[in-house]
Amino acid sequence: MMKQVILLFGLGMLALSPAQAAMDLATALNTKKVCERGDGFVRATPGNEGEVAELVAQINAKRARVYSNIATKEGLTLTAVGVAMAEQEKAANPEKFCR
Repeated sequence: MMKQVILLFGLGMLALSPAQAAMDLATALNTKKVCERGDGFVRATPGNEGEVAELVAQINAKRARVYSNIATKEGLTLTAVGVAMAEQEKAANPEKFCR
């Protein structure tokens, strides 16, 4: 019985359209639905705002918490930490940045 439930669940997941399935940041970046900003946060690319709005909000909220913790420990501003993180990421992955 358990195998049948797992199989049905798996088949149901395959039936989901890409818009219905949860998207992660890597997928959103690779498909150019979001891009990295120079301040260490992400934004939706034009035409994808509705599809990735929740993902963008979640990622930016997580980053803001992390940047804030680092800023407090290091005596910096959140903005300074975000920009420093963006510069490191841009050096490694320039294609993921907003144009």
